[in-house]
This record gives sequence, structure tokens and C-alpha cells, in this order.
Amino acid sequence: VCHGRKQVQRSRSLKVKIPAGVDNDTQIRLTGEGGPGANGGPPGNLYVVLNVQQHEFFNRRGDDVFLDMQINIAQAALGDSIKVPTLDGEETLDIPAGTQSGEVFRLRHKGVPRLDRRGRGQNLGRGDQHVIIQVAVPKKLSDEQRKLFNDLAKTLGKEVVPQRDRGGIFDNLKKSLGDVFGL
Repeated sequence: VCHGRKQVQRSRSLKVKIPAGVDNDTQIRLTGEGGPGANGGPPGNLYVVLNVQQHEFFNRRGDDVFLDMQINIAQAALGDSIKVPTLDGEETLDIPAGTQSGEVFRLRHKGVPRLDRRGRGQNLGRGDQHVIIQVAVPKKLSDEQRKLFNDLAKTLGKEVVPQRDRGGIFDNLKKSLGDVFGL
């Protein structure tokens, strides 16, 4: 069966424990599970290289996760408490009155578990979750909504004023990332 090579090729299944927090290209070494050693030596190691699927809502940067959340214009203007999905389930996030599109809120320790340098799932804490608010302006209004917005518009006036550069969505995101990555 071995054709004189003193080796027989066969397939077998192994269970591999994947620690929480792994990312793409993380390698897990299975000692002694590789090919046979030369001249009757001990078997080598088997390396499993991981490819992590992208999540439907969360985007990962290191140990931090980012999530875009859409709220309506009334929630942004008046403030609200909203339910936000996290890796551990829903959390309540308080949106203050006057929240602008692109503002970023941080949920501390709601990101990905941190791994040690060897890729083991030691308890080294967790990253953060950053919630990026997107204020949705309605495209269609009912007659009642249109009346309410017209009444509001009368109290706000029509003056438009150029604004100093206070940072838009990209500046807010850069600031948030800068706080995380020292940019």
C-alpha cells in the first residue's frame, strides 16, 4: 500500500479551537499534526490560516468595530434612546438633542477581544465599538408631516450662513480613528 515509502496518505478530521478575536490571516499551529518527519523523524506542524467572513453590519479595524446607524430627523433634533446591536447583543445608546449626521459615539469594550502576540485568546480586554450616526431626511412626506415641517420652517427662518470648517463625517471618523490608532 505504501509503495516502498513507508508512508500512507490518508485523510482525517481534526477539531481546531478558534479563539475569539482572530482576524484574517491569523495562523493557528497544530503541533505534531503536519507531514511526517524525514528519515523517521517526528511529524511537523500543521498551520491553519483563517479567513474571517465580513459581517453584514459591522466593519472591523483592528480590535474596534464600526457600525452605521440611521436615525430620523426628529430623533436627531430632539434626542432619543436607541437600541444598537453589538457583538454581545443590544445596548441602549442615548442620542443627545442636536446630533448631526456623521457624529461618532463610542461604546467602550464592545469591540473584538484582544489576542496576545501568539494569537491565543488571553484576556487582554476588548476593543471599542464606534457608532456613526446617519440622519435620514425623508424623501416623501404625508400631508400632515409636510404641514408640520412648514410650521417648523417658519420658526427657523430661511437664512443660510457659510460655516467654518468644523469637520465633516470624514474628519469625525478620522478623529475617532486617531484616538484609537494614534493618528
